[in-house]
Amino acid sequence: PDFAEVVVTHDIIGRLMLQCARCPGLACVLEEMMGFEGSEFYFEEWPELVGKSFYEITCRFDDAVPIGIKTSTGEVFINPENDHII
Repeated sequence: PDFAEVVVTHDIIGRLMLQCARCPGLACVLEEMMGFEGSEFYFEEWPELVGKSFYEITCRFDDAVPIGIKTSTGEVFINPENDHII
């Protein structure tokens, strides 16, 4: 990569611990998403989805769940608005 980003781990961990205390079950969700077993994240290009809204694509995959969009400029949108056009 052409850049480096500093991650302040104790700040992130503190915020996650607070959120997990406030939202029962969140720790299990985070473990499933961030752990090394189970589900994985992939970036894939789907030219046939260009021009469709995020809402329209959410049910198009049998074995996957779209959670965001990465634009051609590299910008990433996690959980974009339903009317976000790809």
